[in-house]
Amino acid sequence: MLEAHNGAVVASQLRASRAAPRGHAHAHMWWNLVLLVIGVAGISAVVVTAVMGLTTEALIIAIFTGAFFSRCAC
Repeated sequence: MLEAHNGAVVASQLRASRAAPRGHAHAHMWWNLVLLVIGVAGISAVVVTAVMGLTTEALIIAIFTGAFFSRCAC
């Protein structure tokens, strides 16, 4: 297969299919499952601490959970 690099055409050994290998898709599935579990745990922790009357702690947990998801899920 021919490929252009900086204006020059060079031969490369790339596969015709650029699809992700099966292991890569499998890793994404597990990462999504971990994010789901952490998300459910974070939301339930906020609800439980708010019901207990610990609103400041609930807010802190919510902020850290949101920061985690903005960093890891996006």
